[in-house]
Amino acid sequence: MSTKFLPLLLCFCLLVISGCDECNQVIPQSCPVTPVVAAEPVVVPTSNVITKVYSCEACPVLQLDATMPAQVQTGTEFEYSIKVTNLTDEIVTNVIVTDVAAANIQYIRSNPQSVIEMDRIKWIYPQLAPRETKEIVGTAIARSGGEVLSYVDVIYTAPIRLRAISLQPKLAITKSAPAEISVCAPVLYIFRIENTGTGTANNVKLYDNLPQGLTTTDGRSNIDMPLGDLAAGESKIVTTALTASKTGVYVNNAVVVADGDVTAESGDVTTAVRKPVLQIAASGPATSYVFTENTYNISVTNMGDWPAIDTVVENVVPQGMKFIRAGQCGTLCGDKVVWKVARINPGDTVTASVTFAACVMGTIDNTATASAACADSVSATTRTLIKGAAGILLEVSDTTDPIRVGNITTYRIVATNQGSIPVTNISIKALLEPSMNFVSIAGATRGQFSADGTIIFEPLACLSPNTQAIWEVTVRAASQGDVRFQTEMTADQLDRNVMETESTHFFE
Repeated sequence: MSTKFLPLLLCFCLLVISGCDECNQVIPQSCPVTPVVAAEPVVVPTSNVITKVYSCEACPVLQLDATMPAQVQTGTEFEYSIKVTNLTDEIVTNVIVTDVAAANIQYIRSNPQSVIEMDRIKWIYPQLAPRETKEIVGTAIARSGGEVLSYVDVIYTAPIRLRAISLQPKLAITKSAPAEISVCAPVLYIFRIENTGTGTANNVKLYDNLPQGLTTTDGRSNIDMPLGDLAAGESKIVTTALTASKTGVYVNNAVVVADGDVTAESGDVTTAVRKPVLQIAASGPATSYVFTENTYNISVTNMGDWPAIDTVVENVVPQGMKFIRAGQCGTLCGDKVVWKVARINPGDTVTASVTFAACVMGTIDNTATASAACADSVSATTRTLIKGAAGILLEVSDTTDPIRVGNITTYRIVATNQGSIPVTNISIKALLEPSMNFVSIAGATRGQFSADGTIIFEPLACLSPNTQAIWEVTVRAASQGDVRFQTEMTADQLDRNVMETESTHFFE
């Protein structure tokens, strides 16, 4: 066979190694040369490509692909490539590609860089991922003419992979509560516990150390609740009613735990506990008189931070007084006046008024109260001193009018106590005009006539309420004319004298 037509061939064999000695001892084989008939045209290949797959039972499979130019120039650098591919879906470890060249090839370099051990060139890969390919590009020089040979091999390990799925529970907790609520209402904590992991959470427990002032319905200051096991994707909702002993802002969080140090926190939740606080004020006359009307004003203000619901204002009718009327739609119910207000917002004020008449004298206390849902009752008292009034009436009348000159007429003087207290030291004074001649006097007290026409009666010591005192003066008509009989009254309870005049017509 002529060497002129011999291509330079390099066989690169794919090797599958099983870990047994038989698999690890594969003898490289050169490819046979096919004779060429001289009469036929010769096609010279540009490169030699060899692909072969070796496999053994129960082993992953590696494929080696090697490419070298079919002809190279002696003494000139040329490149060749090696590819190693993991054909399986498993990881292959400790992959070592080796290249043993014939004596007439000089190795220059490679990418990636190789490890040279005596006459062997090695490329070491700790592992090949499933379906992964690694490529090596080497550079060499043919030292002499003739056939250029290089033997490529690969070894590896295929560890047995034991597979198990680790199921990991993961807890999540959310806690909700009202942002604000009345101190009289239960504070509802709602917990949602969920296992967002892949495995069952065992012995799940809920913990919540309550802020000071909040307790459970049975008086405990913490929540410690076993929830059992919680499968992956499962959730539980827990609702707990709490009691607030005082107003204020309560902040805390909850914790849920399970076996295996599985834990989660809810984050802080804030609840403002509020309360209506009523304030009442009342006013009325400090001093009044019996049988007169007295009006009392009431105001109720919500000084708290929560609405006062269903507020009731009451004013009991005091002893010694009589109900007259009520403003602002107040109604008399038995012995008390009642106003009802559906809602008083924080800071708002409602007013009411009621009028009584005093029936007796003395000090009378008028008390108003206010109450509302969840609010403490409040009261206010107004004290009034009821005095008696001196209500004395002076009346003068004549028995005959007109009268003929020479005849007589009698003037009747009546003092009536219309008030509520006795009137003392009542003095009556009368004055006759010149056309009148004094005849006689009579009455409750003795009197004295003076020459100047003045009549003075001795003082009446006491005139009780609703009683009268009467005095009479008899005169004779001396001359015709329109005459006047003048009367003047004084008493201890009067600041000014009371004057009264009666006219009489005297004729011939």
